[in-house]
Amino acid sequence: MAEWDDNNEAEGLSEVQQMQLDEILLDTAYNNAWMLLSGELTFDELMMTQFKTGKELIMAFDPDNGPKEAEFQNMIDYYVEHEEYEKCARLRDLMVVAFPNIYEA
Repeated sequence: MAEWDDNNEAEGLSEVQQMQLDEILLDTAYNNAWMLLSGELTFDELMMTQFKTGKELIMAFDPDNGPKEAEFQNMIDYYVEHEEYEKCARLRDLMVVAFPNIYEA
């Protein structure tokens, strides 16, 4: 097992580094999605911002189709974990507008 771990680390990122990179990518995707959904930036502005900094645009949902119910919920769960409850409430409100039957009894 140790031999495989050594080879894996020599070929790329260690497991810890990969986890850290995954967290950065997830954070970026959710924050980009938040800026778009909250109206802080338009999609074109977001693209230009990323282009100017030499980064690719990472989104938590397909911007052509808008977020699906599960993608809204994943964003809400992410922001609950990070204790950003105002974002959670706003996302919930946006989700109810996008999926009006979601809370039917």
